[in-house]
Parts: sequence; structure tokens; C-alpha cells
Amino acid sequence: MKLKYWTKHDKTRAAYVSLDDTIWGVLDIRTLRSIYPFANELELDAAQESEIIKLLENRVWWLLGEYQAKAEHSEHQCREYLKRKEFHPSLIDKAITLAKEKKYIDDSRFSEILIRSLLERDKSKRYIIQKLYAHNIPESIYGDLLQAAIDPEDSRDQLTELVIKLRFRHREQPLHKQKEKVFASLYRKGFELEDISAAWARSKARDADSD
Repeated sequence: MKLKYWTKHDKTRAAYVSLDDTIWGVLDIRTLRSIYPFANELELDAAQESEIIKLLENRVWWLLGEYQAKAEHSEHQCREYLKRKEFHPSLIDKAITLAKEKKYIDDSRFSEILIRSLLERDKSKRYIIQKLYAHNIPESIYGDLLQAAIDPEDSRDQLTELVIKLRFRHREQPLHKQKEKVFASLYRKGFELEDISAAWARSKARDADSD
């Protein structure tokens, strides 16, 4: 197997590693020079090949651990992160599989955190599902979690409060304009027109009760 390694410019320590003309990832240039001080292009025997791949595996694992330590990420995010680092798919697959076995990556746990975070920010069910879909998380994982997290009565009250806040924001405009602004804003956020209409009616009923 033929090894090549190089840096994009003299000031960087990140060296691209190529095996048989395929980029396998990035290692510290000092590490490579300590192992291969006299050439940056050479033929590897089986032991050397195993050594360089092990170094790359360790690097992928370290980067993945650092990434997950900063915040909870989905499997999709982790894969995309390692792809951006230009590691070979086989290295990424191995690291992701091990991380899932050790529960360092858990899409069920990630989904629960994401769902609760978005609900706290008054996001709609449709919006939340779109976000989960963007992470390639199937309904079989998030379905029960989403259903358990959404209380129909709380959601109804929450949407009514959002309508009231928006109406107050546009209070200087005629009623029909208020309604137009409220419906457009909430629909863009992913709420269903039927639910918005019901919340609008409840907000008007509150007006009547307060008179």
C-alpha cells in the first residue's frame, strides 16, 4: 500500500493522509514525521499499514468523543462532522458503531432532548417533526417520545397565549389585519390553520369575558 501525506500550507499541523491515492483522513504532521522522517511518500508493508490505520482510527475516535462532549448530537450530525474532517467511510462507520454500542451516541436520547427544547421555545409539532427529519431520525424512534411530551391541553393553551401576544404586537392595526398577521406568523412556524383558528376564537372569547 502506498502512503502519501502532505499539509495545505507550512503553518498548519494538519496533514492529509492518502493510502493508494485515497484520502483516509488527517493526522498531526509531527506524528507522521516522527514515524516516517525521511519521506512523505513510500510503500508500506502490512505492519506499517496496520499502524497508520490504527493512528487514523484513534484520531477519529478522539474527535468524535470531543464533539459529543460539547453537546448531544445525533448520529447524522456525527457522521457529517467526521465527513467534513475527510475521514474514510470505513473509519467513520467503525467509530459510529462503537459509539452507539457504548451509548455515546443515542438518537432516542437526542430526540427527547431536542423535542423538549423546541417545545420550551413554543415550536409547533410540525416544526419539531421537520427538525427530527433533518437529523434522519425515523418516527419509530421519536414517535412515542413526541406523543408523551405534548400535552394537548397545554399545547392548546400555549397556542392561545401566542395568539394573544401577536395580537398585542399588532394592536394598532385593524382587526382583520391583526388576524392576517397572526395566522401568517403562526402558520410559518408550523402550526395548523385549524388549530390557529381555534386559538384565535379562544383569544376573542377572552376579550369578551374581560369586557
